[in-house]
Parts: sequence; structure tokens; C-alpha cells
Amino acid sequence: MIDQEFSIDAPSVKVQLRSGSLEIKSGDEGAVRVLVDTRDDAFIVDRRGDTIVVGGDRGGRRPRWAAVTLEVPQGCDVDVTASSASINSKQSLGRFEVATSSGDIRFAEVRRLQAKTASGSIRGDVVTGEARVVTASGDVRIGSIEERGSLSTASGDIRIDESNATLSTASVSGDVRVERMAGPELQAKSMSGRVRLGIPSGTRLDLDANTFSGRVRLPDPDPNPPPTERDMTVKVRLVSGDLKITRI
Repeated sequence: MIDQEFSIDAPSVKVQLRSGSLEIKSGDEGAVRVLVDTRDDAFIVDRRGDTIVVGGDRGGRRPRWAAVTLEVPQGCDVDVTASSASINSKQSLGRFEVATSSGDIRFAEVRRLQAKTASGSIRGDVVTGEARVVTASGDVRIGSIEERGSLSTASGDIRIDESNATLSTASVSGDVRVERMAGPELQAKSMSGRVRLGIPSGTRLDLDANTFSGRVRLPDPDPNPPPTERDMTVKVRLVSGDLKITRI
């Protein structure tokens, strides 16, 4: 068992794992605590400038199985590389970069998200800035994106509860669903997946939709439309999938 604490005013953490788990919890300001359960005697926990390095071994390889717990201050930047590991962040982070082959990724709130996984799912509460997500077969579900989002998946589904961002989505067979799309622009591409959008009343919509064999379903005109509150551009390109827009 490893238990180390570092005093750093503006820390960042870099984690490298082969398999296992990573849990990120709320910690004290100006400090990072690292707890590791592993049988790998060469497991590294070290400080390099303002960065805490967790994982890897003296030979430069990723370690065997390890369960890592980080206690970090709010706004800390965390960079994770793993082969097969579950990742769960309960702390509000700054930049959160994750690359895994398999294993689910969970987060509470991040300022900037960059996540790439082959078969794991990605779920989070809030991205206050930019989100960039790429997954092969895993699902993506995010509560809200505030500034900009680029989300791509092959067979997994993409679901955003609320977007105030400029949003771009791409899928092969997965569905795309934005429960409340209030941002200035959306571009969506899919081969056989469906696209579902909820557009708030008071939106002046510039729609450019094209589907080869699917259907486009729009809400009936509002007999008493409210004053225009926002302008929005939506561009959708589908092959066999359907597009459905509802007024919310």
C-alpha cells in the first residue's frame, strides 16, 4: 500500500495504468494525496515540478493491476492513460484528459474534457468549457455542455441532456439525442442512427437536413409563437436514419 501527500500550489496529476481502477476525490487546497493498492514493487509515485506522476515503473512500462485513489484540489488538471481501467472522478476538475482501451469513464464537473476509449462508456455531469470525445462502441452521456462539443462514436449512442454549446456529433449506427439544444449551432452526421433534438420555444431555426431513406419529422407551427430569443443553425446529414425535432 502506498500513501503519499504532496504540497503544491497549482498541481497537476499524470496517471498511467495497465489495469485496475482510478477514483478522484475532493482534497485540500494546495495538496495532492495519492493512495495505491498494488503488488507491483516498481510502481511510481513521484513529483516532477508541479506535476505528480502516478504509475509506470522504473523500466518505463505501465504497471500491473493497481487501484489508485487521488485526493486533489478543485480545478486540478488530470491526465490518464490506461489499457483496461475504470475511472471515476467526483471532484470538480480543470482539464481532464483520458485515453483507455476499455473501462468506463465517469466524471462530475470538468472545465475541459478530452476522452478517447474503444469499448468503455463515458458519462458525466457538466462540461463548463469544451468537450472532445471519441469512442468506438461505448455510449456517451453528458448532462450539459456549455461552450463547444465534438462527439464521435461508431456504434454507441450519444445523449446530451442540455447543450448551450456549438455542437458537432458523428456516428455510424448509434443514435444522437439532445434533450434541450439551446446553443447557436449543431452539426450531426450518421449512417443508420437516429437524431432527436429538443428545441426551446422562441428559437429561430435555420435547418439544413438531408436523409437518403429516413424521415424528417418537425413540430407543427406554433399558432402563438413567442418572441425570438435565439438564432440557431442545425445541419443534419443522414443515410437511413430519421431526424425528429420537438418543441420544448
